[in-house]
Amino acid sequence: MCLIKIKLKILKKILLFPFAVIYGFIIWLRNWLYKTNFIGSTDFEIPVFTIGNLSMGGTGKTPFVEMLIELLHDRYHIGVLSRGYKRKTTGYIDVKTTHHAKEVGDEPLMLKLKYPMVHVSVGEQRVFAIPQLLGKYPETQVILLDDAFQHQSVRPDINILLTTYEKPFYDDLILPLGTLREFESGKSRANIIVVTKCPKNITDTEQQQIISKIKPAANQKVFFSTIEYGVPYNILNPTDRLDLNNHNNQLLITGIANANLLKIYLEETAKEIIHFEFDDHHFFEQHELENIKKNYPDFTKWLITEKDGVRLAFHKNWLLENNISLYCLPMKTRLVGKNSADFGETVRGFLDYFYKDEMFESDLPQTE
Repeated sequence: MCLIKIKLKILKKILLFPFAVIYGFIIWLRNWLYKTNFIGSTDFEIPVFTIGNLSMGGTGKTPFVEMLIELLHDRYHIGVLSRGYKRKTTGYIDVKTTHHAKEVGDEPLMLKLKYPMVHVSVGEQRVFAIPQLLGKYPETQVILLDDAFQHQSVRPDINILLTTYEKPFYDDLILPLGTLREFESGKSRANIIVVTKCPKNITDTEQQQIISKIKPAANQKVFFSTIEYGVPYNILNPTDRLDLNNHNNQLLITGIANANLLKIYLEETAKEIIHFEFDDHHFFEQHELENIKKNYPDFTKWLITEKDGVRLAFHKNWLLENNISLYCLPMKTRLVGKNSADFGETVRGFLDYFYKDEMFESDLPQTE
């Protein structure tokens, strides 16, 4: 049986190889046209940071954007621009807390709800959306482009490339053989490379081994980060918290790219995890929730992620009618390793230098 699986895997790679060659050539040609300036990139008067990856999702881009917001919001007016993946609308939209995830996308709405002081917008064409954001909010001092590493129509000031500890880009293949959107050589466009979702206790030796495989250029900096989870809170009553240290069974619902780390974390305290796993950015239907309730009627407290929470909030009335409480498990990115402090110094240092002649205390964003 094992031999059959190996043969099928090899056959699959053989069949997919021609498609990988065609896709890889198209992406290589596109990158070459940008590199040679045959296709131009646009510069903007204020600093633009891009956060992205070489692979298909699951590297922790949005938590990393949150970390940047936390790092910068007390000193700079921040604008966040995303395409609003899987939204049912098109064009530029200024995200409001009253929007629905179907209108602006789950991640942009989540960011706006968590950071109402930040100007969050969505737009497929970043090069056209940025002027609209600046026209609406001229006080903006830095723009964070979420998931825009491949969008070379905008020339970033700092290009941040994320790759996961579990599946780094140097161990991956181009689509459809693997999950890479472009060849590993695309890493050359990055100023900063961050290995995400690392163990909290990753050793200096292992960090050096990973860096040697990444092979960064002299002008590139490599950092490491981990995921930390907080106390789950009721999405309809945030002061209501859920204790995970009771070794009870937990019912988990996710519609994210990769829930492996979350399950590992929960397994440390839960007796058993009943996991309903949906596709990333999945818009839940009522019949799906009814099916979960029917099969597990004794569970009235469901664990979810914050990203899933903005999509499940659409079913608020049904949840109340059926006495179901949704508890969001907050997560955040934290830099680890002996050079972790250098990241903040690098990013804030760049902005401080850029605005060195303009930064006056009265101009700084005010925090409550």
